[in-house]
Amino acid sequence: MKITTAFDGIKVALTEERWKHIVMRHPELDNTMAKVMGVVSNPDEVYIDPVGMIHVLKRLFQEISDYLVVIYRKENKEGYIRTAYYTSSRRKRRRYKRFKRLRPS
Repeated sequence: MKITTAFDGIKVALTEERWKHIVMRHPELDNTMAKVMGVVSNPDEVYIDPVGMIHVLKRLFQEISDYLVVIYRKENKEGYIRTAYYTSSRRKRRRYKRFKRLRPS
């Protein structure tokens, strides 16, 4: 299990089971665990969806896609990463226009 401190100060964990799930569904993320954990602690944009999941996004330059998205849920004062994936600027605009934007601190 890997743990990092999120942009808002809470501890966020990535379990082996979740990492295997992420890589199985998104094989392009293999060997990027450190990058995924870095997005949680230092995102460019943060959103909260209608069910309370936190979406942290990091803008990428000259890579596989425009953004790396990591989604985690908060329980009490801890967080657990659910998934991660790459997305384009176009898909990001469409998906996040109805989500509440939070400010990273």
